[in-house]
Amino acid sequence: MHSLHSFVLLVLAALAPCQSPAPAPTQSPIDKAVLHAHVRFLADDLLEGRGPGTRGDAMARHYLATQLQAAGCQPGASDGSWMQPVPILGIKSEVTETLTVKGTSGSASFKAPDDFTAVAGNPDATAAWNDAELVFVGYGITAPEQQWDDFGGADVRGKVLLVMNDDPSDDPTRFAGKTRLYYGRWSYKFEEAARRGALGVMIIHTTPSAGYPFQVVQANHGRENFWLPFAKDVPTLGIRVWVTEDIAKNLCALGGHELDELRERANKGNQPPIALGVKASLAIQNTVREITSGNVVGVLPGTDPTLAAEHVVVTAHFDHLGIGKPRGDDTIYNGAVDNASGCAGMLALAKACAQAPQRRRSLLFVAVTAEESGLLGSQFFATNPTVPKDKLVANFNVDGLNVWGKTHDIEFIGHGKNSLTALADAVAKERGRRIEPDSNPDLGLFYRSDHFNFARIGVPAAYFKAGKDFLDRPEDRRRMKNSYTSVHYHQPTDELAAWWNLDGAVDDLEVLLECMLRTANADARPTWTPGDEFEKAR
Repeated sequence: MHSLHSFVLLVLAALAPCQSPAPAPTQSPIDKAVLHAHVRFLADDLLEGRGPGTRGDAMARHYLATQLQAAGCQPGASDGSWMQPVPILGIKSEVTETLTVKGTSGSASFKAPDDFTAVAGNPDATAAWNDAELVFVGYGITAPEQQWDDFGGADVRGKVLLVMNDDPSDDPTRFAGKTRLYYGRWSYKFEEAARRGALGVMIIHTTPSAGYPFQVVQANHGRENFWLPFAKDVPTLGIRVWVTEDIAKNLCALGGHELDELRERANKGNQPPIALGVKASLAIQNTVREITSGNVVGVLPGTDPTLAAEHVVVTAHFDHLGIGKPRGDDTIYNGAVDNASGCAGMLALAKACAQAPQRRRSLLFVAVTAEESGLLGSQFFATNPTVPKDKLVANFNVDGLNVWGKTHDIEFIGHGKNSLTALADAVAKERGRRIEPDSNPDLGLFYRSDHFNFARIGVPAAYFKAGKDFLDRPEDRRRMKNSYTSVHYHQPTDELAAWWNLDGAVDDLEVLLECMLRTANADARPTWTPGDEFEKAR
């Protein structure tokens, strides 16, 4: 019996070398611990919220430049440095005469920032409305290609406009149905009113139309807001106002109107403006200063003698809101998710691309400033690119990583607008995952981050957001993710927390990395979908 046992052992030993060893787990090119470390520095109180023109701004830029260098990049600014200077105007507005309204049904005064917010729309020392006529103009949209006009030829010069946020969404044949276009963005409302010579605008805030609570709007009141230098030939508004829905109802009632009836009428389309029978007064005083921030630019040169002149651009904004209105005892708006995490992702992508065996096109990594102030850094870069504009072939934007855990899906903001959608679909499928369209197309997210400025100059752009189909405890994780927007977005509580789970961020960045490298190595450039709004810009 003993000899038989020995014989069996010998046979097994002889067979062992013939067995295939278990495959070693593939190591991700994205290091979760390094992601965490980048966020830990960039979102630390030491940087005081990375407001433009502050010490924290300078520290963040220096950190990003050194980390891009450590990743293997070369300086990418036009002068051979890491920094593209961005001139910025800082304007801080103080309400000197509060919003007062007089109508046929009485008068009322309102309190900022509880009822309304008021910020400057140009660098003039003062701005005022003195018994200015208030006019309701629906969505404030003129769109001939949509057969839609909320102004109807009315002269609104010198008047204050009460405007609905969003764009019409009931008719699928107009304004892309539920998908918000640029017409629905608050920035368009202000621009169109200024073009028509209006004195000012009040935008009606609702959480569904804005995508965030009024506290997010309040965060800009009374603090310094930032602008690129104003062009002399572009009209502006002296005062830009948001009001709560309740206050908008009060304003209308003072003139004998009901807001809900006005909104219902406006949704029919092509309804002329309505003078509300109300006069509005408001005054602000502005403190203006010139500051310099900058975009941090690093490049990984391509390896193809012909294609190396073309660039795939990767962007992430590093700024946040600095120091502002307290929440409890905390006044520092750290911006950990938004967007220290995105900067960490960009740095990780740079390091991974530097180690890639091939990249025919060059990869340009740009950490942009002042996104929170109106996409200023990316606007400046798109207007003044460090390489010829026609050599920018695609933009991949990283604005907020998935800190809640692994998901089956990734949301693609602007799904279907260009050929990067098909590329992302293929890459995700290979990894057992899936790309989903924007789950909130009514919020107009495509126009709310830095990729938008590249699209405006014709560069096909991709922007991934965290998915919702979580692998582990899906209901709990979805609830945590939703609470970010409702509770922590643009608040001091957007901080690095012990519960963060970056496993999902690693998975998402791996998909993005593969999309970037395939774009860098492909024979053909990405293209816009025929008929897309940005196709002609190319």
